[in-house]
Amino acid sequence: MKFFPLFILAAFAAFAAVAYPNEPEPVWLASRSYVGVAGGMLMPGGGASVRRAADVAVRVGTAWSDYAEVELEAACAPNASTRAGHEALSGVAARLVMHMNGWEAFDKLFGCERFDPFVTVGAATRFGARHAFADGSHRTATGPTVGVGAFYHLTDSLDLRFDAQAMLGIDSPCSEMYTVCVGIQWNFGGGGE
Repeated sequence: MKFFPLFILAAFAAFAAVAYPNEPEPVWLASRSYVGVAGGMLMPGGGASVRRAADVAVRVGTAWSDYAEVELEAACAPNASTRAGHEALSGVAARLVMHMNGWEAFDKLFGCERFDPFVTVGAATRFGARHAFADGSHRTATGPTVGVGAFYHLTDSLDLRFDAQAMLGIDSPCSEMYTVCVGIQWNFGGGGE
């Protein structure tokens, strides 16, 4: 639980980004959506039997407003090394992605309007064999997630995405899990965006 204050601070920053005063009212099921793929590294924290592993993810999302999106993610670490051998870890996550370019200070960060930083907040679950998270019978790690990252808009519909996520395992001996990844995202809909 030593990282709990970090989660509180990140959640506060995330909700502050959503509360931008000039933001339009949320519109669920907006026509602007995206799909993306990413690859990176899964790094478990204290208490986990699993060690660092390559991680791949598929993401789908839809706009909530001009500065926020709702996202679902399916992830897999197909060859994670544990004390018992190699095992596959899979997972699902739901998160809110809040773009910080709604604030004037972040609108042209580093002098580039294509650079778009964001913060995330959500929840995730990772599934594994019985030796993945501890030597006992724990097969899952579930908890809240926070993250930071940035998009680099290559075109109006194609983005590079860099992000880091942290998950606090509240029902597992694994106290936290981290992922760092890079991916590509295709945006569609939204009236020609």
